[in-house]
Amino acid sequence: GAFDDLAIDIEKAIDYCIDNDILKEFLKTYRSEVTKSMQLNYEFDRQLELERADAIEEGMEIGENKMLFTLVTKGKLDIDTAAEEAGVSVSEFEKLMSEAGYKVPETV
Repeated sequence: GAFDDLAIDIEKAIDYCIDNDILKEFLKTYRSEVTKSMQLNYEFDRQLELERADAIEEGMEIGENKMLFTLVTKGKLDIDTAAEEAGVSVSEFEKLMSEAGYKVPETV
């Protein structure tokens, strides 16, 4: 998988450095530590990327929901359609709307 490819790429990079006298003695001495450190750094950076992407997606979802809440509050959109757009049940939409501080319209 991707982790195996990463390990291979790290080994190739270390071999290249050694072959070209770049930190040659250091890499010969501490090769396994450098490999582990690079893998951990990659995993950490990858985790940050994933968390950042999740946060952006969550932020967009919150923004979309606020827009739907506003449209429902102003009577521009019925709550059934808004719930469908949000991908939740009407009762869940009403709960989210209320939790976000919006007044849930009275149903007739």
